[in-house]
Amino acid sequence: MGRFGSAFVASVLAVAAAGITAAAGFAADLPAPAAPHSHYAPPPPAHYDWSGIYFGGSIGVGMAEDLVTATTTTALLNASTQTKVSPYAVIGGPQAGFNLEFAPIVVGVEATWTASDLSDNQTVPTLSAVTPQEESRSAPHWYATATGKIGFAANDLLFYAKGGAAWMHVDYAQLTLNPGGSLNAQQLITANRSGWTAGGGIEYAFNENLSAKLEYDFLDFGTQNYNFNTLNGGAGLPVSIKSETHMLTAGMNYRFNFGGVFH
Repeated sequence: MGRFGSAFVASVLAVAAAGITAAAGFAADLPAPAAPHSHYAPPPPAHYDWSGIYFGGSIGVGMAEDLVTATTTTALLNASTQTKVSPYAVIGGPQAGFNLEFAPIVVGVEATWTASDLSDNQTVPTLSAVTPQEESRSAPHWYATATGKIGFAANDLLFYAKGGAAWMHVDYAQLTLNPGGSLNAQQLITANRSGWTAGGGIEYAFNENLSAKLEYDFLDFGTQNYNFNTLNGGAGLPVSIKSETHMLTAGMNYRFNFGGVFH
């Protein structure tokens, strides 16, 4: 190839190289392509809904506090003589209710029935040499409550308070004892008492239907007058009995939710 051909080829190669360099620089200056736009949004986190009808059972310990006060001076006791009877034992029974959640507030109603093995007795000295001791006994057999509830839900954890009406079926007994401690006379009165209750607790949901709770309740039945009229030789023993009960229970609930507990 002659000098002219060689020069031509060299010129073409130089121009091509310059073009490639310029193209590479231009490409480097171009903005990066935008990522494809997506219309997908991740779902919100699951939220536990406490709404629904539920039933379950509870077991725990109860302690009654009965203050027996003589209201009239008799041959047995001076007026205002007091005997405190404080039985405690295992208690337990069913509950059922309904919750409605307005996140995070939960409102509801609940009914309970609690069987009781509470029973205790206390003695005090009397004014009589013939029957030197008098004994008071208390034995609540069952309790029932009907309450409203309000709570705060932290997803599957519920903190709640409750309050309403309470009822109790109880046996009260008064006995007089001979000097040697043997029984002289006794009288039993079976009563149905009504009052109020207040309490609160914490409940944890394991899954869509099953939950566990720990609860404290206070029940107050006020003061009621009774006359054990067969005692004291038939002259009677009038007393007032102030009754309160404390309950600490653990329980389980099964909930029927309204179309899905998690949303």
